Amino acid sequence: MTDTPNSPKESRPPEGAAPLPSPAPAHPTAPAFTPTLALLVALTALAGVVWLAIDGAGSQAKLRQQMVDYLARGDRANAEARQLADRADSVTRALDNRIENVEQRLTEWQNQQAAMEALYRNLARTRDEWVLGEIEQMLFTADQQLQLAGNIHSALNALQAADQILQRQQRPAMIPLRRALAADIDALRSRPQRDVVGSVARVDALIDSVDGWPLRHQFRLQAEAQTASPRPPTGLAALWADLRSLIRIQYSGDRDLAAVSPDGGVLLRENVRLRLTAARYAMIRGDEAQVSRELGLGAEWVQRYFNERDPSVRSALQQIGLLRPGTVAVEAPQIAASLEALRQARQAFERQG
Repeated sequence: MTDTPNSPKESRPPEGAAPLPSPAPAHPTAPAFTPTLALLVALTALAGVVWLAIDGAGSQAKLRQQMVDYLARGDRANAEARQLADRADSVTRALDNRIENVEQRLTEWQNQQAAMEALYRNLARTRDEWVLGEIEQMLFTADQQLQLAGNIHSALNALQAADQILQRQQRPAMIPLRRALAADIDALRSRPQRDVVGSVARVDALIDSVDGWPLRHQFRLQAEAQTASPRPPTGLAALWADLRSLIRIQYSGDRDLAAVSPDGGVLLRENVRLRLTAARYAMIRGDEAQVSRELGLGAEWVQRYFNERDPSVRSALQQIGLLRPGTVAVEAPQIAASLEALRQARQAFERQG
């Protein structure tokens, strides 16, 4: 470093000599504090303290205000939370009440459903009993028509009506009964059937011709041979001819001749007409036994009271013989399969009940 002109030169000791003691440093003089400076320092310190106090008071007030705001917000939040809690509590109570009502209604609905199921089972059982009873009545009626009257038409109608009732039921348990009914219906349909329209027309023709049939005691006298003389008899011959015309005796060839008065003849013809009419309606119903009975009685009365030598009477007897179902009658079919299927269905129903 450069030597300043005012700085004293440092004396270096010669080599090998002992070092010299360094001189003591000179003490600087302390500045002198004046009262003004001290006042300024005091005022500055006081101002700092005041400022710090004011700032601290402001911060404290601000902090207090913030705390008040926070507390107010907390109170409002608590109030809102309390309101929400109260509202939630009321909603919960309402939900509890509704749940209780729903549970009560569910219990009532379950009870009602159980009652309805029991009622439905009772109604279903009653309905099945009613259906089986009605079908049983129809089958018994059809069997009676076949066994007693031989009426295939009525029996077929009864079986078809029973099958229609079963079609509306749609019950699997009734399948064997329906199968048996179908077999019996086909068997009845396969039987030879009468030409009802043609037979009724022929019976109507017989009814219209009853009045033209001569009774058995009504016969024409044989015409006498004409005399060779074209002149009428005179005198005693004319008297004898008049006497012979008053009384005529002729042999009819039947010892058991039924004499019928004119009024009785009218009643006889009406009775024969009634027999034929009854046979006509029996044909329409399909009652072959009734047809055979009525036509048989009608033929018997015609043979007994009417003149069989008359061509119209002979033709009428031939027509009655052809119309009687006894000439082409066959054994009446049975519906035992349907009756047995009905019995089994009733037993199955009773076991289920």
